[in-house]
Amino acid sequence: MIGTGMTTTGSGSAGPFSPHAVGSLLRPAEWLLFGLVVALGLGSVALALTQGRQVAWSEFALGILAALGMIVLGVYARRYKASPRLGLCAIGVGLFMSFCAFAAIFIFSLFPLPHPLVDSGLMAVDAQLGYDWGGFVRGLAEYPALGIALGRIYDTALVQVALLIVILGLMGRETDLHRMLLVGMAALGLAVGCWWLWPSIGPAAYIQIAAETAARIHLVVDSEYGAKLVQLVERGPDRIGPDTIIGVVAFPSYHMVMALLVAWYSYRTMFFGLFALASLAMIPATLSHGGHHLVDVLAAVVLFLFCEIVARRMISGKADGAI
Repeated sequence: MIGTGMTTTGSGSAGPFSPHAVGSLLRPAEWLLFGLVVALGLGSVALALTQGRQVAWSEFALGILAALGMIVLGVYARRYKASPRLGLCAIGVGLFMSFCAFAAIFIFSLFPLPHPLVDSGLMAVDAQLGYDWGGFVRGLAEYPALGIALGRIYDTALVQVALLIVILGLMGRETDLHRMLLVGMAALGLAVGCWWLWPSIGPAAYIQIAAETAARIHLVVDSEYGAKLVQLVERGPDRIGPDTIIGVVAFPSYHMVMALLVAWYSYRTMFFGLFALASLAMIPATLSHGGHHLVDVLAAVVLFLFCEIVARRMISGKADGAI
């Protein structure tokens, strides 16, 4: 079990570059998270090279360097400016940004996928549960303002997570922030593993929605988007760059995982109500815009709860107080 408290420097410290001094730059939980980021980074580079992928490394480098700069800024604020909350915030944002960048490279380096798509089976399960994506979208098109609003909420998932990292950091919710980051990283890793073994690309690639209907609600994942996903699955990307990254992991839904993250870890803060409402809205938003089956959303709940239990066991610390 890993604690979250700061380790004090003993009188036997050998200087600023001793193992003890270097180790004290980050909290134990932050070293765990940083280790996951480094492991993912090395894995992404190795996978891209072995797969012969053309990666726009220089374009990714700017974001990765900015993320590392945030971590350095956080260490500086914590150690030399007596601003532990600002340091916690900056380090959390840096870890999150760098993990997302490496995850994008890793996921797209997995293409083309070696296993057959399982969408037909997932749609069969949806049908047994009484859910039909085409019917849902056509019904939603009767309320275009609602459909457009759900599309915008769908696009804010990453922004909501980043915003909550800042809020928890500035409020000093250290244990919650570290657990949240660990759950987010672990859940994405497991989601990618499940999706690689049992790949799916969502109903939009299989169910034709009239262009007028799609336009009424600004459908995020339409038939054209679905065709791009099929091409990725069969041939892989011609080039991997920040401008070519699109959402591809369908089962389980990581959008739903992120919605649960912000609802769960904003609890006992003044922002819980807003995040909870946004998370509830993310359910129809995720279902409506063509990239996920109903079973993807249900699987995400199980995945999140599993990762949260693991994170709670791995990162110790007293429950942070309400603010």
